[in-house]
Amino acid sequence: MRSDAEDLEILVAKIQKQLAPDAEVIHNAKLDGRNSKQKRQIDVLVRQKIGQYEMMIVLDCKDYARPVDVKGVEEFHGLIDDVGANKGALVCPKGFTEAAKQRAAGWQIDLYSPIDTDAHKWQVRVTAPVVCDYRSAAISFGVSVSVPKPFMIKTDFFGQKMFDSNGKELGSAVDTAIENWNSGKYPIEVGEHQELNIFDTSEVMTDNGYGELIPTKIYVSLYVKQKLYFANVPISQISGFKDELSGGIITNAFTIGIFDPDEVIEKWQEIDAIEDPPARPVLTLQGLVGWRA
Repeated sequence: MRSDAEDLEILVAKIQKQLAPDAEVIHNAKLDGRNSKQKRQIDVLVRQKIGQYEMMIVLDCKDYARPVDVKGVEEFHGLIDDVGANKGALVCPKGFTEAAKQRAAGWQIDLYSPIDTDAHKWQVRVTAPVVCDYRSAAISFGVSVSVPKPFMIKTDFFGQKMFDSNGKELGSAVDTAIENWNSGKYPIEVGEHQELNIFDTSEVMTDNGYGELIPTKIYVSLYVKQKLYFANVPISQISGFKDELSGGIITNAFTIGIFDPDEVIEKWQEIDAIEDPPARPVLTLQGLVGWRA
């Protein structure tokens, strides 16, 4: 039966392998001590070649009931020096004392605690600060005609079928403009956007109200508005390390749940500006408030 200490080493090796998939990550390695002349046990050894060089990194895992103190850092520094490692990292779920952090920073030793949402003794529940940036638009339609023909705009003019110069049907101005906005083809920067083409061609053929197709310029203008919402969102899956010196999270992937747009509007905190969230966002999501024809 494995001990908790060994389980922690296996967890750290798994996380490190995910962070450096191209490196050789070995659990429970043995290295020759240059000064001690003895075999030294290494909880997790990372080897990777860079050009003609081989980098060697050692990770030492401490399943302590309290934070690692300065003595633990000093002992680990001796291990790094003895085996000739290029880099070392101490990993302890309970963290480190302030004196230990000061000592480690001076020796450029990394201090980590595991961040992993799988079911085990050190399982964590993590949230991420997220901002949702919703853009909506008021849409107006315009038309201009320059041919010397009678022209009458009927009430359903922008909803009627329109054609290109070869007689190919283009659809209606309303349906096409809404599809353009919903699919992100129009500008979404906050403010006014004047006389945007609806169709791929700027000149379309429309019924002049008397049963005759004439060349017409059809366009839309947009007034884009922004609403911002903030929340700390649960992360359903993540595996990595918390850097105890900087406070940052080291990971190469994480998973969050599906966002319900209505829940964002109803339950998240509305903020006035992108610079104003209560915490620095890990993610900023942008969405369009769609139109229906």
